[in-house]
Amino acid sequence: MDEEEIHIAVGKNFRKEKANILWAAARFPRATIVLVHVHWPSKWMPFMGGKVLYKFADEKEKEMHRAKETDAMVKMLSQYKNLCGSRKVRAHYLSHDDVLAGVVNLIKKLKIKRIIIGSSNKFMDEIILKCSNDHLEHTGSIGYGGSAESLASVHELSDDSNGYTTPPSDFADEIMYDDGVIQMDGADELATETETKDEESIETGELNSYEEEGEHSSGETAHRTDEIQSFRSTTERAEELMEEIDKLQRKLKELQEEDDRSILSPRQKAAAASLKKEKRLSTGRYPELQLPQHISRFSMSMISKATGNFCSGNLIGEGGYGPVYKGKLGGVAVAIKLLRPHGRQGFPEYKQEVVVLSRMEHPHIVRLMGVCPESCGLVYEHLPNGTLLDILSNSKSLSWKDRVRILGEQRSALAYLHSCRPHAIIHADLKLTNILLDAANSSRLGDFGTARAVHVKPLQDQADTICRRTNPMGTTGYMDPVFFVTGELTAESDVYAFGVVVLQVLTGLLDLNIADQVREALKMDAVHSVLDASAGSWPEVQAEKLLRLALRCCSLERKRRPAITCDAEWRSLDIMLRMANSPSKSRKWTSISIHAT
Repeated sequence: MDEEEIHIAVGKNFRKEKANILWAAARFPRATIVLVHVHWPSKWMPFMGGKVLYKFADEKEKEMHRAKETDAMVKMLSQYKNLCGSRKVRAHYLSHDDVLAGVVNLIKKLKIKRIIIGSSNKFMDEIILKCSNDHLEHTGSIGYGGSAESLASVHELSDDSNGYTTPPSDFADEIMYDDGVIQMDGADELATETETKDEESIETGELNSYEEEGEHSSGETAHRTDEIQSFRSTTERAEELMEEIDKLQRKLKELQEEDDRSILSPRQKAAAASLKKEKRLSTGRYPELQLPQHISRFSMSMISKATGNFCSGNLIGEGGYGPVYKGKLGGVAVAIKLLRPHGRQGFPEYKQEVVVLSRMEHPHIVRLMGVCPESCGLVYEHLPNGTLLDILSNSKSLSWKDRVRILGEQRSALAYLHSCRPHAIIHADLKLTNILLDAANSSRLGDFGTARAVHVKPLQDQADTICRRTNPMGTTGYMDPVFFVTGELTAESDVYAFGVVVLQVLTGLLDLNIADQVREALKMDAVHSVLDASAGSWPEVQAEKLLRLALRCCSLERKRRPAITCDAEWRSLDIMLRMANSPSKSRKWTSISIHAT
C-alpha cells in the first residue's frame, strides 16, 4: 500500500497558512504532509535607498538578490515544517513568474492527487481541478488562528461539497481573512513545463504524535463515489471557464495594444480623443455651449493643421486637463489645450473655463481666443516664457523688481475676480504653474477649470459674504486647509494660495513647509537668510513686511487673512512696487526671455 500523502499549497503569509497546515494535520493524522510552494521572483530589487527593475541591475547584484530570496524562502518553509512537530514533512518548490501556472506545473510534475489550496477564487480552483488526476481537498476561504484540536472533529465530506472538504464553519466565522493563497501575477498566459527544484534540505521528522495508521472512516468511504462524480462535473465546468478566460485574455490583449499605441503617439491620442468627443456630442453628453461673438470656433481639422497634426515637437506642456500644443491660427501664435478623455478633469471643467474666460477681460488674465467643440479644445494666446515655476526652478534669473511686479500683477487679477458682481469668481487653484509669462515676463493667470462663481450677498453693516460649499479641489501645499476640512470655498481660499506664492517668489524655496521656514527665520531676525540672493539686493525692511503679510495669508484663521481687494492691507507690496519703478535706482529695469521647452 502506497504511503498516504496530503499536499498543502503554501504562500508567504505565515499566520494565514498556519490555519491550513493545522487543519490538514488534524484532518489527516496519519498522512505525510508535503508542502508545495511557488516562489515568485521579484521584478524589483533594492538600489541606493530606492528600487530598480531587476533586469537593469548588475549581474553580480542580481545573483546576490536571488540568493537572498531563496534563503528567505527556505527559512519560511522551515517555519511551516516546525508547525507539524515530529510529523513526517517534505517540501517542494519551483520559481515561476505566474504563481497559478507554477501550482499547475507542480501538480503535473509530482502527480499530485490531493492538495489543499487556501484560495477563495473559484476560477483558480477550477483551473487547478482541471489538472488533477483525482479529487482535491479544499480548505475554503480561511485565514489564520485556531488550533489542530479545534479542527479534529472534521471527518467526512458533506453532500453538497462538490469534492471539497471544509473546516468547521464556526472556525471560519471567528477569523478575518484576505483573498486566497494563489496570487495572479506575472505572465499573461499559463507557462508550460518549468524546471522544478525539490527542496530536500528540510528535516523529516518521525511520526510520534499519532498511533498506527487505521482504517478510513466509513462515512468517508461511502462518499467516495459521489466525490468522483462531482469532480467530473466540476472538471467539465472548468473547461468551459477556461475557454471563456482565453477569449477574455485575447480581448484584453487587443485593448492593451490599442491603449499602448495611443500613449506612444500624441497624434493618435489626439485623434482618438477627437473621435470620442464627436461621439459624445452626437449623443448629447457634451451639450453645445453658447459663446459670445468675440470667441471664435475652430474645427478639429483646423486645430490639427495648426499643430502640425499634433506633432510632438509642438507639445509644450501637459496637465490634469490634457496636452497643450503650440501652433498658429490665422498667422497668430496660439496655445491649444485638448481635453484628455479619461483625465481627472472633464467636460464640466472645460465648460467652466469657457464660461469664465469668455466673460473676463483683464491684462493679467490669460485671454481665451476660441474653442474647438469637437475635441473640447481651448485656444489661448501663446505665452512663450512658460510658467513662473519654470523660471524660479530652472534659472532663478528674475530680479527682485520683476518678482515684485509679477506679484502686483497677480494681486490685481485676483482683486478683479473677487470684485465681480453679482457673482464673485474664486480661482480655487492658484499656484506657480498657473501663472504664465509672455516674452516681456508680464504675467497672466490661467487654468480656470476649477474656478467657481459665488453669489455675493451684501449684509447690513458688514462686509460682503462670499461662500460656496463644494468638494475640496486644488493642489497640495496651496489648498486652503479650512476649505479642505469644511468644503466651504471663499475668497480667503485664494488669499491662502496667494500667500504661498508670495513666499515662494521672495525666497525661491519650493518646499511645502515654506511657511514654517520663513516663520523661523523671522523669529531669528534673519530675513536675509531666506530672501533669494539670486534676485539681487532686496530692500530688506519692506521685504520683511511683505513676508509677514504673506504669513498672515497662510493663517489657519480665515479672519486673520488680508482681503485681496483691500489696498491698505497690501501697502507693503505697493511700496515695493514704487521702489522697483523708481528711476533713482542705478539698476536699470530689465526683462528676460526664457523659452519653454
